[in-house]
Amino acid sequence: MSTASEKFHFVFNHELENRIQIKIGSVDGERPQQLINDLFFSKNSTFVRNLNDTKRSEPYVVCQVFSDGQPLCMPVQTSFKSFIDKWNWNEWLTLPLRYCDLPRHAVLTFSIHEILSPSDIRIVGSTTLSLFASDGTFRRGIYDLKLWPNIPPDVKFNSTTLGKIEPILHQEPILNNYTNKNILTTTNLQNNSKQITAKPPVITWNDESEYPILDELSRIAKLIKTQCDGHAIHQEWLEQLTLAKARSCLDIERSNSKSMLLLIEFARTMIEDNECVVLYFEPNFDDIINYPIGYTDSVVFDPELDLENIVESKHLKLARSGRKAMDKDLKPAREQRDKLMQILAYPPGQYLSIEEQDLVWKYRFFLSQHKKALAKFLQCVHWDKEEEVKQALDLLQQWVTMDTDDALELLGPTYHHPKVRSYAVSRLRQASDEDLLLYLLQLVQALRYERYDLINAYVVDASGEEQNSLNSSSENYANVVVPSDSTSCDSTKSSSPEIDLSTFLIQRACEKPIVANYLFWYAYVECENNSSLKDKAISDMYQAFVERLSLTLKTKNEQTQQVRLSIEAQKKFVDKLVELTNIVKRVQGTAKVKEDKLRSLLLAGDDSPVRFNFLNFEPIPLPLDPEIKIRRIIPEKIRIFKSAKLPFLFVCETVQGEEYPIIFKYGDDLRQDQLILQIITLMDRILRKENIDLKITPYKVLATSLKCGFVQFIESQPLQKILERNRTIRQYLQNKVTITSNDDTVLNETGIPREIMDAYVKSCAGYCVVTYLLGVGDRHLDNLLLRDTGQLFHIDFGFIMGRDPKPLPQAMRVSKDMMEMLDETRLLDFLRHCFTAFIILRKHANVFANLFSLMLDANIPDIALERDKTVKKLLDKFRLDLDDEKAISYLKDLIDSSIGAIVPQFYDYLHNWSLAFR
Repeated sequence: MSTASEKFHFVFNHELENRIQIKIGSVDGERPQQLINDLFFSKNSTFVRNLNDTKRSEPYVVCQVFSDGQPLCMPVQTSFKSFIDKWNWNEWLTLPLRYCDLPRHAVLTFSIHEILSPSDIRIVGSTTLSLFASDGTFRRGIYDLKLWPNIPPDVKFNSTTLGKIEPILHQEPILNNYTNKNILTTTNLQNNSKQITAKPPVITWNDESEYPILDELSRIAKLIKTQCDGHAIHQEWLEQLTLAKARSCLDIERSNSKSMLLLIEFARTMIEDNECVVLYFEPNFDDIINYPIGYTDSVVFDPELDLENIVESKHLKLARSGRKAMDKDLKPAREQRDKLMQILAYPPGQYLSIEEQDLVWKYRFFLSQHKKALAKFLQCVHWDKEEEVKQALDLLQQWVTMDTDDALELLGPTYHHPKVRSYAVSRLRQASDEDLLLYLLQLVQALRYERYDLINAYVVDASGEEQNSLNSSSENYANVVVPSDSTSCDSTKSSSPEIDLSTFLIQRACEKPIVANYLFWYAYVECENNSSLKDKAISDMYQAFVERLSLTLKTKNEQTQQVRLSIEAQKKFVDKLVELTNIVKRVQGTAKVKEDKLRSLLLAGDDSPVRFNFLNFEPIPLPLDPEIKIRRIIPEKIRIFKSAKLPFLFVCETVQGEEYPIIFKYGDDLRQDQLILQIITLMDRILRKENIDLKITPYKVLATSLKCGFVQFIESQPLQKILERNRTIRQYLQNKVTITSNDDTVLNETGIPREIMDAYVKSCAGYCVVTYLLGVGDRHLDNLLLRDTGQLFHIDFGFIMGRDPKPLPQAMRVSKDMMEMLDETRLLDFLRHCFTAFIILRKHANVFANLFSLMLDANIPDIALERDKTVKKLLDKFRLDLDDEKAISYLKDLIDSSIGAIVPQFYDYLHNWSLAFR
């Protein structure tokens, strides 16, 4: 198969506004004797002609599109020509109809007319062809259509003048949406729900078979099409012979056919030098058509389904208009207050019924004293009603101030109004730099829901005012997507000026270099995230944002100029590391051979093939941790890990002369690990605010592209290696400790210092809860690591949200090997830490839901897999339906079942066996 055929390029017809073009070729085959005789015996003797008199033949072809028996456009015909022998127009016709206007059952008709006299025009023959094939693809290529003599075309879909006779499945639905599989299944529906039940017409005139098109002519044409489409083995010398012979046979078959054949050709659809197949698709097709009746498969078509419900509109006007003065002092009764509290307890993004929305709106002034209620209230507003929007925006300024982490919900795709998003930004402006860094990854993702013209329009100064326009090329990004809502409103009463999210982020980047560093890398990665046409528009937006950030840093002041130069130096450093790893990965041999090659390349200095001296370069901030400046890589301490992607360990020397080990991974998308480590860091901080330190080790991860990034190296040992060299974890920790006295810091019964034992118990408990809540999968003893300080931690988060490569995974990874060193007292401490962490984190479930909601469109693998279920699966882990006591009981049952599980131990054995053959 040719390389060109390996990719399938397609476009939906509703996205194409081009007009349809058809090329009319020639007429071949035999003309019926009856038709010839009629020409001799014309009533007008002036135009009587003999068999050899073909100079006066002036035929033309009329082309038109029909649907349900009705014309969709005016007829188009070929120009008038006089032919001496063969009728050959070779003319392109442009129909006054666009691809996006075509219904699924559109029929293209052709009729050939011949002028006998000014008052006598006779039809020679006609034919029809459906514009969409049975699989929903628009016709393409060349067709030989059978002409039916002396009759006009039958414009019905189950036409009796079919030009291309194909086998038709009984009761195949006409409305067959190419991508929506759940289509009409009943019979005898009206209009748009007709079924294809027609049988192929019986051919009786001058034909050698019942199906005249399914003969040698059709077989040869299909073979040529198969070859031209690249679906056959490519042999140039053979193709030159066979294709020439096939086309010659095709011409002979056409001329010898006992039927009249009209040759036509459809125009090719080209998008960016790629020929695309046009697929029929109706947006929201299922919502319009498929409405089941009871418990049967029957469905009905309701043309009024999406029209305005005048009863609901009347109710809405009565309930929400002109009652502002009355609603201010309205207080809910006990039953209504309980219902309102229940609504406020809903997780972010949960849909409110019409009754719930009306209830929230009715008591909006009462709820304005509840900061958690603002998002629910804004969800109830009908943003297409001007009066309602005005009331909502006025009340927005009177509402009690909401928390910063709750304001993240207002930056999601649900809330489009610029005043609402500006309010959310005003809350973020109160956040500290430390808090902002925790949410920065999601804030960068929230830019995709902003108005594009605000993102790339101006350079930002300290107050958020507009200084000077960017270059004119940035205007291309402003209209990629039409803003959802650009309604202008009165200015808010806030003392600080309203700014959009992009301006706020750039302002903070100018004030804090560490924010600028991470902001650049988070946005830079999104510039490459363009796997689809929609993603391409988003990546262009991020590219414009990066350019705006860069230009602002360049023009703000001397400090920001240095920050911009340091970011450029970081990018060059990363690019050179990629070149270096590419050279090493091409080397054949073991990891040791590749390691020697890498060391020799580093030692080459200025003579390195990548033209960068890693032994001595100008100090630059480390992208992973910009507060650390590095000046060289130590070749003697590099290492290549035995892994599928061969991650490299580099030990960098800082400007203070200290060593900073980092792992550089090339070939991995680290954004998922980056997200999970960010959430773990946030969980650790929440626990610490409650004076709970579970000795969690949230190491740093930074994706610098979709294929590479940095991971902070923590000196530790995998549990698998520990258990191979020591009988138990206890023995390993005992070997790491030198007991010099029998004081209170040492537990006599274990021989392990108290602080190490406490760190082990707390870290085990912390990671058990954290990995359970995030649904981390693929847990084996090679990705559970132990530090000499006793802290256990997890690495490698390639499977999250409940995904696992192994069947029957455990919800929590707690093995007997981990628990065997805990006596009864320590086991109770472990359980107590687990329960405490679970209860505390449950109180902040909405924060995690908001953060994951902003990551739904980031194309992170395990989130994109089931995008609509991600937040629900996360919230299900918190078991918010249970009170604290029942939640603790539920968690204890999970821990008990995990400790006694046999399946994980079996998987560990298989994993070790597979590694032995690597």
